[in-house]
Amino acid sequence: MELAPTTSVQPAAAKPQESGADAGALTNGANDMAGDFETFLTLLTTQLRNQDPLKPMESTEFVAQLASFSAVEQQVRANDKLDVIAAALGGGATDGLAAWIGKDVRAPGKGTYAGVPMEVGVTPLSDVDQAVLVVRNDFGQVVARRAVEPDAANLVWDGTDTSGRQAAAGVYSFSLDSYRGEEMVDSQPGQVFSKVSEVRFKDGAPVLLTDAGAEVALADVTALR
Repeated sequence: MELAPTTSVQPAAAKPQESGADAGALTNGANDMAGDFETFLTLLTTQLRNQDPLKPMESTEFVAQLASFSAVEQQVRANDKLDVIAAALGGGATDGLAAWIGKDVRAPGKGTYAGVPMEVGVTPLSDVDQAVLVVRNDFGQVVARRAVEPDAANLVWDGTDTSGRQAAAGVYSFSLDSYRGEEMVDSQPGQVFSKVSEVRFKDGAPVLLTDAGAEVALADVTALR
C-alpha cells in the first residue's frame, strides 16, 4: 500500500499587472488614511488639553468630533482589509491564491472518492507494533479498516469497504490508529488531496474551500499539484 512520496509543487504566482497596481493603490490609500487618523487624534487631544476650563467645549461638538474619530478609524480598518484581499488574490504575500483555484492540495481532512484509489498521507510513529487505516464516510460511519505497515508514510485506499465491496462515490475522511500491543496510543487524521474551488477570508485570514466542502487553512497544506 505504500506509495512514493508526493512532491510538493508551488504554482507560479498569478500577478496580473492591474492587480498589482490595485494593491499598490490600496496600500498608499491606507497609509494616507492612517496619517490623517494620527493627525486628527493629535488635534483632538491638543484641543481638549488646552480648552478653557471655564468655557469647556460644548457637549454636542465633542460628540460630533468623537463620531468623526470613529468614522476615520473604520475607514482605516476597511482599507487594511481591502489591501489584504488584493494582496492575497493578486499575487502578494500569499503568492497569488487565485492561482490555487482548480489545483489539488493535500491537507488533513476529507476528500472526494470518485472510483479512483485515494492517496492518504500520514506521519508514522516510532516504536509501535501495528497501525490501522480507518475510512469514514461523510456521516462519520466507519466503512473500512485496513492494517498497514507501521512505518508507512504514504498509503492508498482502493475504494473497497469492510466487506470487500466497492464503496459508493462520495466524501470520505481517514485516520491512522497506532497501537502498542492492544493499546491504541495515537490517532491522527490522514492527509488527502482535494480540489480548491474557492478562496475565502475567515477571521482576517485566507482559507481554501475544497470540492469536498472542507475549509483548509494555508498552514495545513502539505503539498500542491
